[in-house]
Amino acid sequence: MFMQSQPQQYRAARVVRIVRAIPANAGAGVTLNRVIGSDGLPVLDPFLTFDELRAENPLAAMPGFPDQAHRGFETITYMVRGRLHYSDNKGNTALINAGELQWLTSGSGLVNSEMPEQVDGEIQGFQIALNLPAAAKMQPSVYRSFAADDVPAVIFKTAEVRVLAGRYHGLIGPITSPVTDPFIVDILLKPEGDATLPLPDGYQSFVYVVDGTVAIGQSLVSRGQAAILDAGNVLKLAAGQGDARVLVVSGRPLNEPVVRHGLFVMNSTQDIKQAFTDYQNGLF
Repeated sequence: MFMQSQPQQYRAARVVRIVRAIPANAGAGVTLNRVIGSDGLPVLDPFLTFDELRAENPLAAMPGFPDQAHRGFETITYMVRGRLHYSDNKGNTALINAGELQWLTSGSGLVNSEMPEQVDGEIQGFQIALNLPAAAKMQPSVYRSFAADDVPAVIFKTAEVRVLAGRYHGLIGPITSPVTDPFIVDILLKPEGDATLPLPDGYQSFVYVVDGTVAIGQSLVSRGQAAILDAGNVLKLAAGQGDARVLVVSGRPLNEPVVRHGLFVMNSTQDIKQAFTDYQNGLF
């Protein structure tokens, strides 16, 4: 099923690598499923991290992410189940519920807290960290949040697509960052359903399987795995005998050096040292 017109120079995207999410500890003892930002895949330019927070045990402890200092990058947070309590030292507070988005540009410096909360014993959410170019790292921090109704969706016979960022099928997602120009869609596939969608030329793209199994060309990708794609500009997805859910993510590479320490992401060691100095002097 083609969901919109194909590019004139059609090149089917192929899987060059499959990466399995691995448990990673973050914040105050939170266990995440991490695909990007691990030893196996430290960076996938422009993406610094890709994490899934998922718990289905109502008795599981749900610590969070108390005050943390950031500089030099952006994060996009998408809640699927449960909710996230947010606050920062700029006076922003928010409650991000299921289906809602948060877009944070840390810029020159920000200290924030993100505390997840289960609803009906469940929580699931995703956070993507995107690098900022050197020229934009010291811009003022900006916080934005979007209600579920702000996220456009289109329903087809065998699939439903929510557009979180970028443009798709005449819809424009609420996140439209000009720097890395992210394209992010959440796709629900019915059993044996299929979907075809264009990918931006020259961008880095990957597909994360949230549930079920999907075929991309000759490759089968299952829950908790990410398929790293080549430079193809058309993506074909096919579900197996059960429902499947995937996040398709693309972004414009920056091709700049990445030096990071904790949540400071800069271009040089000197920049990192300056970030520590500024934070210690109360300049965030």
